[in-house]
Amino acid sequence: MIDFEKIFHSSNPRRDKFLSRLFGIFGEELVRCWCNCPQAPYEDLGRPTVYAPGEVRGHTLDFTLRHRETGKIFVAEMKCELEFQNYRYLRLSDPWQIEHHQNQAFLKFLNLAKHPQIYKVKVRGQEIYVDGAVLIWGAITSEGRQAAMERYGFADVLSVEMMANDLREWKPAEWCQKINELKQWSNQLFDSFIFYSLV
Repeated sequence: MIDFEKIFHSSNPRRDKFLSRLFGIFGEELVRCWCNCPQAPYEDLGRPTVYAPGEVRGHTLDFTLRHRETGKIFVAEMKCELEFQNYRYLRLSDPWQIEHHQNQAFLKFLNLAKHPQIYKVKVRGQEIYVDGAVLIWGAITSEGRQAAMERYGFADVLSVEMMANDLREWKPAEWCQKINELKQWSNQLFDSFIFYSLV
C-alpha cells in the first residue's frame, strides 16, 4: 500500500524536498489516468476556465470532473504540497491547512464551491454548467475531508494517495506504461551525468 508519509517524510529533508518536486512533474498525470479508469467515480473533461461576472479573461484551473453516476460536473483544483513548510500540508487533517492559498484563482475556486451559479465555465472553448467544486489534496484524513467539505462547501475532497493506491490495485496499462517511461527517461538523465563508477 502506498503511504505518502513513508515516501515523502523521511529523516532526510533534502531527499524529501527533491522527491516532492519530482512528483510535482507528473502528479496531475496520475489524476488524469485515474479518471480514465472506468472504476473511478469521476471522469475528467479537461481543464476549466472560470470567469467571474464581467470578466473577459478568466482563470484556468486543473480539472473538470463529471461524476459517473449522477452526471454532476465539478471544477477541481489540486494541491499536493508534500514537504513544504516541514510537511505541515502533506496530509489534510484540518481546514486551516487550506487557508494559506490566497492567490486569485484559488479564491475564485473556493467561492465557486458555494456559489457555482455566479460563474461562467468553459472547457475546450465550450461553456458548461457546473454544480460545484472538488478539492484534490496530496493525502487526507477522513476527519479533515469532512471538515473541509463542511467549511468550504466542496462536493468532495479526493486524495492523490488514494488514487495512487487505486491505480496500484487496478493496474491500468496506461499508467504502467507511463511510469516505466518516466523511469526510463529519469535514468537516462542521471546516467548522463555519471562520470565514475561506484565499486
